[in-house]
Amino acid sequence: MNILLATDCSRFSNQALEYLRDFPFPEKSRCHLITVLDKRAFKARKKSDLSDEEKDRLKATKKEILTEAEAFLDEQAQVLRDKGRDVQTRVSTGHPAGEIVKAAKELNADLIIVGSHGWTAAKRFMLGSVSDRVLQYAPCSVLIVKQPDADTSIYSDQVLNILLAYDDSESAKQAVEFMADLPLGEKTRVKALSVLPVIHMFRQDINQRLSWVWREKKRLDQQALERIAHEGRWGRPQVTTELLEAEDVSQTILDTAQQERSDLIVTGHKGKNAIDRFLLGSVTGHIAHHATCSVLAVRPKQT
Repeated sequence: MNILLATDCSRFSNQALEYLRDFPFPEKSRCHLITVLDKRAFKARKKSDLSDEEKDRLKATKKEILTEAEAFLDEQAQVLRDKGRDVQTRVSTGHPAGEIVKAAKELNADLIIVGSHGWTAAKRFMLGSVSDRVLQYAPCSVLIVKQPDADTSIYSDQVLNILLAYDDSESAKQAVEFMADLPLGEKTRVKALSVLPVIHMFRQDINQRLSWVWREKKRLDQQALERIAHEGRWGRPQVTTELLEAEDVSQTILDTAQQERSDLIVTGHKGKNAIDRFLLGSVTGHIAHHATCSVLAVRPKQT
């Protein structure tokens, strides 16, 4: 697997680094670390307005920041190298989200990992800026790492709880394929959850539940969950399934993740056309915004 980790000196990106270090990604995965220097930080004044002394000072400052960024990445990379990871680093200048997406394309990445807050400071890095844009425009799957609860952390010897949101779509099947390729051990619990949307309007919920189409859809979804439970490539994790009916699909997934004390929600991302970019995949976007645990949005890699 080819993994791109976007990092900086915030505690949020440090959590993403720890996630990459400890999560059971394939052993021979190649890791690329990128940090982006926001060019807007150097555009407070036009160069033509600067004196020669100020220009020299600005040039020296840029060089110093670049040197510090390279040293920081080397420290981060060493954390992964100590775990036997193959690591490359790069420093880019530009808009953070744009540079991350650009690097993912150039590196032919299978997965981008970003922290959920704090590109340079928590108040300037809310979901809706860097991680949101990366999720929208990435050419591959995206893992948004969020600070784990004290009792549900992958950094301990506790069981790793994964909630796989499944709707039998092509993107959901790709999420299953992604998960099945991971070396998940016996301390991993995977719960595959399907939520059938119920429309509560003018008693349509009654008609929907009684209709042949609804019953057939429910039967097929249950069969799909059974196939997931018996996936031959899962390895050793404990796999369970559940089929629910609800009016709000995304909220039901979030509620289930809370009840299950999930460390990670995995969901398929249906694409990045104009509508998908606006709605952020609808369910996927809502989950990414409101989940209290990390979220992995799986999408096919663009070539």
